[in-house]
Amino acid sequence: MRRLALPLLLTLFAALPAARAGVVQLQAPDGLTLYAEHVSPARPVGAVLLLHDAGRNLHEFGGVTGRLAREGYASLALDARFGGEYDGYPNRTAAGLGSRILTEADTLRDLDAALAWLRQAHLGVPLFALGSGAGGVLLFPFALRHPDLAGILAFSLYRGDLFETDALAAARQLRVPVFVTSSDDPFEIGAARELARAARGVQYVPPGFGLRGAVTLDPAKTTEAAVSEGYWRAVLRFLRQPGAR
Repeated sequence: MRRLALPLLLTLFAALPAARAGVVQLQAPDGLTLYAEHVSPARPVGAVLLLHDAGRNLHEFGGVTGRLAREGYASLALDARFGGEYDGYPNRTAAGLGSRILTEADTLRDLDAALAWLRQAHLGVPLFALGSGAGGVLLFPFALRHPDLAGILAFSLYRGDLFETDALAAARQLRVPVFVTSSDDPFEIGAARELARAARGVQYVPPGFGLRGAVTLDPAKTTEAAVSEGYWRAVLRFLRQPGAR
């Protein structure tokens, strides 16, 4: 197993005695090295590809992957090329960009490679994708490329976060189950509702407080376990839906 950041590794193993964790390196079509972290329980019932918000990195999911594993789901959290430093950690993929120009098309191809790895690692289980902010919006065109996904989950999405792709048009064409949510901000709630309706998806609106992005699943970030638990109940209900293949 390659080297993980020590605090994250200790947290994972302390919380997940039956889980495996490790760093994964993938090759993008343009030669860029993609870094990701894989966590899996012994016998996963599903697997989730995790995509952080713009300007962040896979550590946005530091408080999420452990809970997924305890619930029976493997995960692959990707350091996306459109990221940066977050929570004191660098984005290892973005650090290798060099003179490359950021495009949504290249990021989608990165996601193709990550999903292919996850599919091979967990043959026969339902595959989901969960994204935060711009990462969540990008899952709509991504799901068009992968209609066999069991579902996508998008947090704090706003279609204006994409510049090369019409996320609303993609949402209207989707045939995979869609879950959206947001913070308690009225603008975020409305932006999520627009895409949820276009995709005939389900929306969770927090009854009170909520944070922007997938960090709202982490009680250490919300500092209120009940808030995060409300989101988790909605997420797990979606992951366990009868239609999940």
